[in-house]
Order: sequence, then C-alpha cells, then structure tokens
Amino acid sequence: SLTGPFTFQHQTPTMSDDPNTDTDTAPSSTSTINSKALQARELEWAVNSAALEERHAATNGPIIRTRFPPEPNGYLHIGHAKSMNMNFSLAFQKLNVAPEHRRTIFRYDDTNPDAESPEYIDSIRRDLDWLGGTPERT
Repeated sequence: SLTGPFTFQHQTPTMSDDPNTDTDTAPSSTSTINSKALQARELEWAVNSAALEERHAATNGPIIRTRFPPEPNGYLHIGHAKSMNMNFSLAFQKLNVAPEHRRTIFRYDDTNPDAESPEYIDSIRRDLDWLGGTPERT
C-alpha cells in the first residue's frame, strides 16, 4: 500500500491593519472535506452485474486498489504530489478502507513514447520513494 506524508494542511492568510503585524504568517487550519467529493454519478451502462461483483469480491476480498500512472516524459511536480494525495490517501479515507486493505499499483503511462527517457523513469521512482510511496507492484 502507498504510505507517506500525504496529509496536507491548508493555510488561510489573515490581513491586519497594524503595520507591526507579520502578515506573512497565517494560522494553520484544516479544510473541510466535502463528503460527496468522490461520489460518482450513476451511469446505467457502467453498473456492474451482481455476478461480476461476486467474482470481484471472491478474487479481491476487502482489498481496494488505486493506481498512480505518471508519464515518464518529465520530472514530477507539485501536481503529481496533489494527485498522489487525492488518489492514494483521500480516496481510501473517503471509502473507509482499512490500512491493511489498501493497495496501489504504480505504472508508467506510455502515451508519448518518443518523449520518454530512462532519466525520467529513474527520477520518478526516486521521487516516489522519497515521498514514502510503497506500491504493491510497478
């Protein structure tokens, strides 16, 4: 499962009329999470049959898997860190998945093979390790 420092706090800046007040320092506050943020719309053609859901449960049990598919055509940036937080931490939390049932598959997306290089592949893997990511498989 992917673990790591994927809990971020949002800081709200404060304004002051006092020129002696340090306006660059803001009190830390945690943002309110929208309970319907990850709720999908119901699409009739996308609903799994009961038989398919039974087979899935028999194969996976309580395991829930997410994936992180960066393209190896550049270095990771803050958007990737946000994606990791949203997909690997928040998704599991919102679904109330126990930590022992969390799994993450790390795979390189290859939609632009001409721009890929071993330098980026190695860099992305090092960054994932540095952020504390421990994927089930790569």
